[in-house]
Amino acid sequence: MDISEQKKALRADVRARERALDPDYKARSAAAICRALADLPAFSSAGTVLAFCGTAREIDTRAFLAETLRRGKTLLLPRCEPERQLSLCVVRDLDADLEPGAMGIWEPKRSCEVLPPEAAELAVVPCTTFDRAGNRLGQGGGYYDRLLPRLRCPSVCICREALLAERVPVEAHDLKCTRYLTENGVI
Repeated sequence: MDISEQKKALRADVRARERALDPDYKARSAAAICRALADLPAFSSAGTVLAFCGTAREIDTRAFLAETLRRGKTLLLPRCEPERQLSLCVVRDLDADLEPGAMGIWEPKRSCEVLPPEAAELAVVPCTTFDRAGNRLGQGGGYYDRLLPRLRCPSVCICREALLAERVPVEAHDLKCTRYLTENGVI
């Protein structure tokens, strides 16, 4: 089995495990991850924070997004564009500035200001899973593989402890994040 097949199989396994998780655990782990993100020194010092709106199978990040805005920081959320690119859009109001977008993900409206990736001072990155060696497995679209090399800031990949992988297969284009965080803290 080649690496792309290994990744596909691991995604299927993790997604099946995610569907079987207890909803209370999912809510508790999401809340703990959001609190841990807000407690990071890198978050305290960042003026512009890139994050994401978690889908049903990802971490619910709404509490962290709201905390980012409450602290007066500039919040950037990604919008999917053609050719698997992401535009990083300034969101000032989670209710007024978001709409359902590609693949059912809540995304910034077209009217939101777009900033370059270099404007982010902290990036919170989604994944399907990661391993303790810091290898991240995304959803398979390559959006963040294209974005990560353009960031000039610390990046924090988040995942539930119950969904960590023993080993994530990697290819040359797979980049690591600066930190990895679960509900149990930074790994």
